[in-house]
Amino acid sequence: MIRENLIKTVIALVVFVLGISALGYLLEDELSAGTNWIVEQIGFFGLCLILLITDTLVTPFPPDILLLVIAKSSLAEQWSAYVLILGIVSGFAGMLGWGIGRWLGHLEFVKGIFGKFKEDHREFIHRYGFWAVAIGSITPFPFSVTCWTAGVMGLRGMIVLLAALTFRIPRFFIYYWLIDSTGNWF
Repeated sequence: MIRENLIKTVIALVVFVLGISALGYLLEDELSAGTNWIVEQIGFFGLCLILLITDTLVTPFPPDILLLVIAKSSLAEQWSAYVLILGIVSGFAGMLGWGIGRWLGHLEFVKGIFGKFKEDHREFIHRYGFWAVAIGSITPFPFSVTCWTAGVMGLRGMIVLLAALTFRIPRFFIYYWLIDSTGNWF
């Protein structure tokens, strides 16, 4: 299961890099103008709010777009502070998602869906739950799904928080570095 998830992660990362790099190469001027316009309209606080919502709720909006906005706008001058703050906001959003999952886990129809699986795999979930959240923290797939599932499955909040902060913040720095280091490709 872990090997399959790692393979999916690598494939998704390659698809993301190729897709964004093609767009960045073809639309370089438009991208730069667009990112500066976004920053002028909503500011960094607005970017944080977008991230809070998209990493708390299940949405198809990847946070990497916000890293692209930072890299291609005036925010790039102090990128490390902005990327760190986004990583912290994402970790906080993950905990909100975990809370939603805990709440959903008490609903009868959710118990019906996850109940038997949870009981049959309780030891596995508690043994490898940290690593499941860690993998979910670094992939481009919606982080909220990982955190909601951790909440529904009854994973302890401290485990989720530790995995999220340990892997989510460095993920933001690594993805920013990928975006920034490729120059005109992004």
